[in-house]
Amino acid sequence: MERTSTAGEPTAHRSARYDRRTGDRRDVESPLVSVIIPTYNEADNVPILVRRIEKALADLDYEIIVVDDDSPDLTWHVADELARAQPRLSVIRRTDARGLSSAVMAGFAQAKGRTLAVLDADLQHDERILPDLVSAIVDDGAQIAVGSREAPGGSYGDFGPWRRTISWGGARMAQLMLRTPVNDPMSGFFAVDRSRYEEVADKVNPKGFKILLEFLATGSTPRVTEIGFAFGQRLHGATKLTGSVVVAYLMALLELAGGRFVTARFSAYAIVGLSGVAVRATALGVFIISGVTNPVTWWLAIEVAIIWNYWWNNRFTFNAYRHRGVHALSGLVKFHAVAAHGLLVATATERFLIANVFGDASLIAEGAAVLIGLGLATVGNYHLNRSFTWDALPA
Repeated sequence: MERTSTAGEPTAHRSARYDRRTGDRRDVESPLVSVIIPTYNEADNVPILVRRIEKALADLDYEIIVVDDDSPDLTWHVADELARAQPRLSVIRRTDARGLSSAVMAGFAQAKGRTLAVLDADLQHDERILPDLVSAIVDDGAQIAVGSREAPGGSYGDFGPWRRTISWGGARMAQLMLRTPVNDPMSGFFAVDRSRYEEVADKVNPKGFKILLEFLATGSTPRVTEIGFAFGQRLHGATKLTGSVVVAYLMALLELAGGRFVTARFSAYAIVGLSGVAVRATALGVFIISGVTNPVTWWLAIEVAIIWNYWWNNRFTFNAYRHRGVHALSGLVKFHAVAAHGLLVATATERFLIANVFGDASLIAEGAAVLIGLGLATVGNYHLNRSFTWDALPA
């Protein structure tokens, strides 16, 4: 499998799956690599994956840590049984926490390896490139080595058009918003040098499913290598890619892009609000083109924008507190009340600034007054919707 640097230039292909320049790497005091496997309902897959990893890392000193979120199918119990016969395997059963990213960080915190690797338990990540990931860090000086579907030799396997579109779009958004040169930032298969982990561990926000983004975007810019692999097919269990996972990924991008200054939820709220402005303008344009221009159409355009904003905020910004069924109707009523508040704030602010601050009604003054009014209304409406409409405190 061919290796690609962050500059996109392939390095020399290696026939061996790890670098033999340092000799036998099994005789060391601490493991060369700790492999973290976050699991939830993967009881059928874990035994297969553990055997595959044992074979792939037979020439290296390693440990395997399964971190299970108290799976109903007793994945943790299956892993415990395996650990009885495999001293390199240990199991963390989490009964008070949930989430892939936080599971990975829990595994990292217990790991002893010089290199820390992560792969999913669904058998879709090709464990045979684990030695290459380790070598990229130990021998070539990379801080992060990514198992990449976009690097030479990599592929998305049997992904359908929808999954390909999601992966492609997610990768492009990460590259744009985080300015990362990695071709496959959505990969959940990677290795990180311990020094890099220790540098950013206390700054990482382990939310969602894409912990790699945190290690790429937090702290100093890392040295990254990508190694191609063909994405495999899940043999047992069901995919965990749901609409909520997609939303969590987008929120993680917003949070990383905004840093400590703006929360991801407020960024999402502002984006939805801007889209609502465009929707209202489009609705008004349709009425004008149709020859219908009166106060009623103006209010209809506002109503269309309000419904649009509510739907997207319910599904995106406040997805974790989403209204369903009859609660969606009561939520829409509350959202209308908050929208009316925002309209009053924006209008009053605009008039006050024109009359008492700018002192004239020039185009520039009016534009500035409108923007300030909209800004104040947006901030106020956000906090009202967060606490009143969706009851989503804290921020």
